[in-house]
Amino acid sequence: MKADSCSRISKPLFYVMMAVTVVIIALFFFVGFGETETINGNDLLAPMFTDALLYWIYALTGLAVVLVLIFSLASFAKKFKDSPKEAMKSLMGVVVIVALFVVAYLLSSAEPIYVNGKQLVDSDDNPIASSAYVLTDVLLYVQYVLLAASTLATLYGLLGISKSVKK
Repeated sequence: MKADSCSRISKPLFYVMMAVTVVIIALFFFVGFGETETINGNDLLAPMFTDALLYWIYALTGLAVVLVLIFSLASFAKKFKDSPKEAMKSLMGVVVIVALFVVAYLLSSAEPIYVNGKQLVDSDDNPIASSAYVLTDVLLYVQYVLLAASTLATLYGLLGISKSVKK
């Protein structure tokens, strides 16, 4: 696929994703609050579009991880025919993503969350499974790292550091 055809696809897709992001964030901050939910005897009030925002963030994170894996493996397969040694370098993206998830898993905790001295429960007053705590921790850690990496990459591109390094 040529760079021009990639640009024709990626630019509109970028604008659509940005528009969806702006709409969801605007709904989250400016529409209001949902119904009060009582958990562990405490009345909790959350913005109405908290779920939509979280699902959108999860979708974008998942998309980013899947695309990195797909393009890394495609690059590996293409380069492996010509130079197996160079092909191994293209697997770095996959190795980094796998290492990120492993480190995030090792840092995660299965300890239950206590709110006002009572263990957090789901909407049916059942204790939340420890695997849910681990999964939540892993996904949050991965998102933090990916956000930091994307911010640094954006700054790297905007500040023109790459142009000054090549000279």
